[in-house]
Amino acid sequence: MSREPEFLVAAVRRFLHPGTALPNAEDLDWQHVLRLASAHAVTPMVYSALREAALGIPEPIAADLRSAFEASVRWSLALGAELSGVAGLLEEQGIVAIAIKGPLLSEYLYGKLGARSSGDVDLLVKRSDVLRIRKALVPKGYRVMNTLHWNADSACLRSRENEISFEGPSGVSIDVHWRALPAYFASPFDDIDVWQHLSTTSLAGRKVSTLPPEHIFFLLCSHSAKHGFERLGWICDIARFVMVTPGLDWPAIVAKAERTRTLRQVLVSLRLAEDVLGVPYPLDLKLDGKGERLVSAVKSRLLAGAEPPTPHSELFRFCLELFETRWHQLRFMAGHFSPSQAEHMALKLPPSLYFLYYPFRPIRLFAKQLRRKNP
Repeated sequence: MSREPEFLVAAVRRFLHPGTALPNAEDLDWQHVLRLASAHAVTPMVYSALREAALGIPEPIAADLRSAFEASVRWSLALGAELSGVAGLLEEQGIVAIAIKGPLLSEYLYGKLGARSSGDVDLLVKRSDVLRIRKALVPKGYRVMNTLHWNADSACLRSRENEISFEGPSGVSIDVHWRALPAYFASPFDDIDVWQHLSTTSLAGRKVSTLPPEHIFFLLCSHSAKHGFERLGWICDIARFVMVTPGLDWPAIVAKAERTRTLRQVLVSLRLAEDVLGVPYPLDLKLDGKGERLVSAVKSRLLAGAEPPTPHSELFRFCLELFETRWHQLRFMAGHFSPSQAEHMALKLPPSLYFLYYPFRPIRLFAKQLRRKNP
């Protein structure tokens, strides 16, 4: 086990549980620690945990950590300002958008916009509003970042991930989703109508729609699971959610997950929060053998110092084992072989010929694999 990943996990534990002892920092590769903190999106947590610790951190390292933290805070504040502006712009058009993840999640979990690292602004909208949103944003200087297969309105809705991305004049990316999770990835949202249970919060004097706590929890679990829990920051979010949401209706959570056959996602998430970051497991349910193997795989990868992203083949196997039904596995595999932006970049087919992307994708993937074996 490498000492730097172990120290990083201990620092995030200390952030969640102030006063927790840290491992011996003598001869630690501090640059490695900072690199891991950035890769795992936990720089603000590590800075907070180490700020008062008497570890004898070399001054150049302390300055680098402080600088990285301040840059993270500035970016989070910029995301908050962008979210407020876009929410206002869409409100003028009569479009309801739900803020998911990003700065408002930081506010909910940690009490501050800048307490969590975020990369972009994520909005959940109705599919019927996507083209209206493009029409509202593009004249304001936003540009579509997706590679579209054709210059047509229908191409905007062909994304395998059920999202379209924009870059604003400020450089902030806005990811507009019309599903909480892509259609190919089974989740509790298969049986949730998010539009029936909206919450609101205030941001810069503006009311912004958000998810209620139960749906935030499901999103944290399923989004992290979709990516193999590859970031310590996502596990920290799940752990923190349990800490700050004591009144959660756990029987209803379990019932929803059981009904959608996605309970393993929830239980693996909660076990990782306990095993990695010391937040007590709140349920009486035991994890099955497959779930235990998934937890062990995540912990082993984390403590080995692996940096995101998880290799594609490893993530594919992880997700197949995560799913509880053959149908969910088939859904995932079908999504895996659905056309992506890579196919759109290679071929520019009109909508009437879109079906040709489906046989082209496995051919492209096979050719890519051959090139790797025979460079």
